Amino acid sequence: MYALQNKSRPWWVTFDFDHTLIKSPYWRLHFLPWLTRQAHHQNVDATILRRAIHDEGQRRWARGEWVASFDWSAIAQTLGLDPIPPADQPDATTVRNLVLPHVETVLWSLKRLDVRLAVVTNGFKAFQSPYLKALGWDYVFDAIVTPDIIGTAKPDPAMMKSLHPILLHIGDRLTHDVLCAQRAGAGSALVDSTMPETDRIDPLSPSHIVPDFLIHDFRVIPSIVSTLLNTRNMATVFFT
Repeated sequence: MYALQNKSRPWWVTFDFDHTLIKSPYWRLHFLPWLTRQAHHQNVDATILRRAIHDEGQRRWARGEWVASFDWSAIAQTLGLDPIPPADQPDATTVRNLVLPHVETVLWSLKRLDVRLAVVTNGFKAFQSPYLKALGWDYVFDAIVTPDIIGTAKPDPAMMKSLHPILLHIGDRLTHDVLCAQRAGAGSALVDSTMPETDRIDPLSPSHIVPDFLIHDFRVIPSIVSTLLNTRNMATVFFT
């Protein structure tokens, strides 16, 4: 059931970050170059190191350590690797080349509607903020919600607790984004993605998850949001 809107508090429209808005800038521009250097230093194949890091993240998730499973710096130290240095402020042009088609046009269209925008991501704030700032998106989004700040991770609906009411959450993972939105009582939209749905699975996740909207073209999002706003606002008038 959707929460009814308090007219003094505009609805939130929330987005996952990696593979929804942009092609994982932290991994591509910072983590993978570090991994390549580590592989050379350790005289091993980078694919082996990447698998070891992934598997340690999986083990942490399976133990219920959801936040720690995304702490790449701590995972590297656990595996005896050199510390991952903080991400420097990246080149804006390089980052913008990773933005997915039509995303910025859609974000500015949504800014003209009576909604607030937020990023809800399982990437740590230190991993995501440099790229948001490089794009100027720290002025576009009214909030960024990350596991290291909240103390949990998607699909735990507590990730969205501070953002109320949420009209729609858009993401690329059924098992994280759609499930989290549904548990939080929000609308859910799934964008086309090649990301696997086989890791970081909540053991309480249902076997069948269906989004409210399936997004093949990012440009349809403002229309969906406008329709939802009209529907929810009419419900508010009817029930108040």
